[in-house]
Amino acid sequence: MGLVAAFCSPLFSQDSQTNPGTNADPVPLQVIVVRTPEEAQHVLERLKNGEDFGKLAEEVSIDPTADDEGFMGYVVPNTLRAELRDALRGLVPGQVSAVAHIPSGYAILEIMPKRGGTTGNTMSSMPNSSADPARSFDLTASGTVKYVLNVGGVSEAESMLAGYPKPVGWNLDPHTVCTMYRESTASVIAKLTKFFAPENQAALAQRRPYDVMEGRIALAQLYAFQGDMAPSIEQYQAAYQIALSDVPAAIPVLQESLGIMYLHKSEMDNDVFRAPGERCLFPMRPEDAYKKTDDSQRAAEYLLKYLENKPEELEVRWLLNLAYMTMGKYPAAVPQKYLIPLSAFESKENVGRFLDVAPAAGLGSFSEAGGVIVDDFENNGRFDVITSSFDSCSSLRYFHNNGDGTFTDQTEKAGLSGILGGLNIIQTDYNNDGCLDILVLRGAWEFAQRSSLLRGNCDGTFTDVTDQSGLGSVTTTTQAAVWADINNDGWLDLFIANEQGPAQLFLNNKDGTFRNIAVSAGVAGDGAAYSKGVVAADYDNDGFVDFYVSNLGGPNFLYHNNHDNTFTEVAQKAGVEGNGSGFATWFFDYDNDGFPDIFVTSFIVSDDETLRTYLGLPHNASTLKLYKNLGNGTFRDVTAEVGLDKVFMPMGANFGDIDNDGYLDIYLGTGSPSYAALVPNVLLRNDEGKYFTDITTSSGTGELHKGHGIAFADLTNTGNEDIIAVVGGASPGDRHALRLFQNPGHDNDWISLKLVGVKTNRAAIGARIKITVENRGQGVRSIYRTVGSGGSFGASPLEQHIGLGKSATIRSIDIFWPVSATHQVFSNVAKDQFLQITELADTYSRIKRKPVRLGGPQGSAAVAPKPAAENPRGRP
Repeated sequence: MGLVAAFCSPLFSQDSQTNPGTNADPVPLQVIVVRTPEEAQHVLERLKNGEDFGKLAEEVSIDPTADDEGFMGYVVPNTLRAELRDALRGLVPGQVSAVAHIPSGYAILEIMPKRGGTTGNTMSSMPNSSADPARSFDLTASGTVKYVLNVGGVSEAESMLAGYPKPVGWNLDPHTVCTMYRESTASVIAKLTKFFAPENQAALAQRRPYDVMEGRIALAQLYAFQGDMAPSIEQYQAAYQIALSDVPAAIPVLQESLGIMYLHKSEMDNDVFRAPGERCLFPMRPEDAYKKTDDSQRAAEYLLKYLENKPEELEVRWLLNLAYMTMGKYPAAVPQKYLIPLSAFESKENVGRFLDVAPAAGLGSFSEAGGVIVDDFENNGRFDVITSSFDSCSSLRYFHNNGDGTFTDQTEKAGLSGILGGLNIIQTDYNNDGCLDILVLRGAWEFAQRSSLLRGNCDGTFTDVTDQSGLGSVTTTTQAAVWADINNDGWLDLFIANEQGPAQLFLNNKDGTFRNIAVSAGVAGDGAAYSKGVVAADYDNDGFVDFYVSNLGGPNFLYHNNHDNTFTEVAQKAGVEGNGSGFATWFFDYDNDGFPDIFVTSFIVSDDETLRTYLGLPHNASTLKLYKNLGNGTFRDVTAEVGLDKVFMPMGANFGDIDNDGYLDIYLGTGSPSYAALVPNVLLRNDEGKYFTDITTSSGTGELHKGHGIAFADLTNTGNEDIIAVVGGASPGDRHALRLFQNPGHDNDWISLKLVGVKTNRAAIGARIKITVENRGQGVRSIYRTVGSGGSFGASPLEQHIGLGKSATIRSIDIFWPVSATHQVFSNVAKDQFLQITELADTYSRIKRKPVRLGGPQGSAAVAPKPAAENPRGRP
């Protein structure tokens, strides 16, 4: 076992040498490791079709054993990671395991058959030599998709935690999870630092150069994970010197790694993560160049060295262009053959420029990846902001709306300072008391943890009711859940989709507790799906809510409600199985025809594929998907015809109407855990349900760093939706300030509706709105909305903001309440106001809200909406 395996191998358990367990008989193993679930599924299919395991390992595996046909040697199973031990359980020689998710990727194992076996290689045919370690530095994954270089230490930190001794039940308590993360990372850093100390040079000399280099990289990655860039670069430099003399195949990847690390250090030293301003927006303007540029210059030098031998690599060319932008030397200093023109990113429409006013407004969140909720948690007519963080040691943050365009951090007062972690958060009113509650989801990408249910007290404080509700009895790996009333009894139920585990459907018992009926309801699945999103809507307008589940590495699910607490999976029949790399998803009526359509993103971790979108090059990966509801229970893929056949690496995503034209627009938060994943967030404007146009550059919303929780909300009470975006990666070294992109304002009309259920659930989730509007000179049309909080990794207010277009007259507002099965119709309603409508009531009431400037009286925001005068909309 090599040096890294001894400390932090993604395959071997750290304590395996001292605690071998009972299963101590060695078996001959082969392994294939790939980077994504999508690739792993493809590998399994090829193996099922009879392809040779060893030959396939040589072709696609990113593990160092690839050149030895995946041969790991004779391995004691209990020395392997727990995930691999589980995958091997019950396996017989010649049989292929299921996919196991490990920090470095997705692994498939085979116990090699004896001589004469018919599957894969025989034991006698395997080479005796050890694998060529340089093979692990081949960055090309299966097929032709170029996946982003994984630097930043997240995989290494997770591997440390997996092998670290932990108490029983540790993952039931977020505080213990925090402690284990800190201790495990610090422990291995200390061990590796001691091993590389000057007094240990004699022992180092006895190691293979590759092992020492790999150990240096591991230590560099762990330093980078913590944000300690100087020692990280020092270790990468030491690894690079070893590669120059002994492991030449590793030279390119180390050149790129050093370029990325120097660029990340430059960003940190110039404080762009904490105080981004315009400096994190793409494209960077020369006047926003960094003050300290030495590290950016070093980044460029290493990236240029890489490109000398591989000039065609788009990812490295892109990073080089970014490095020169940070120095204020773009485009003049970029070698012409590596120059990526800004013309490729120009917006073809302009709705005005959004400005980040988060600091002035008091939204001082600085965190890793996380979720966001914008809603009225105090029942005072003001939208508060709550954020969460992937960091297991960070609490939820509660920002109280002061009513003057500013917010105050009242986390401790809210009782949230002890609620740690949570990659996604969603609001609800599960007990129909009129107070909004919070569901905190944990475990995604990592290991099973328990979720939390926080009951709102209507005053900006919360009570943890996880245990008494019955939701705390199990641990799951999830970021995906949705609240919906599946049986129209007036109480919200909860669907939780999990990663490689059965889904859960918790039926509301109407007494503050829930019971899981997923199996009897037919939605549990077989536990093999890697689910990343779940959304609800009545797609066939039969009065009962249905579910759509997006899966990474397999087909998506559409569960049709049978009206008896059971569901039938109909995705293939309906034509919405997805692209095999599903992630963020939602139902929305993008073309206002009265039937909810389905949008689902593809999560392809590739700078290369994203750049192909901008440069007009052919894609090698699956794109976003938009399925138009045909009204007969089936859908049609309209992705290409509406201009969404693009790859953007989206993580967080949500929708809203940025220009009040009545058509829903899309904002995508992009990235991956790697520090190399630096691509702009994306704002896509819906052109009358016919086409989506990228307006990122003209709108000033192209944040380069990691986008997660996204919400749309009118925080100025002026009838314009602003964009709230949690920005930050999956490590302490990739934390970032929250963005509040203030809407520049428009001259289109709007209406905002807060619905209150009586027989239907109090939050009115699932109620459907139809507004018939006449726009002067354009005739009469209908606009449709369904009450909910929007997309993935972010929750907009349940109150529905609806754009009406220019010079609008509201002819009628029609609310369909699913439990009472009634239509509530109001005619000739005045526009540009906030209304509250209660189910079964004969009248509505007006909510009085005073327009404010974000940032308070001295803030930069205009009170009144104003049109964007320059560059009128319209594709050339």
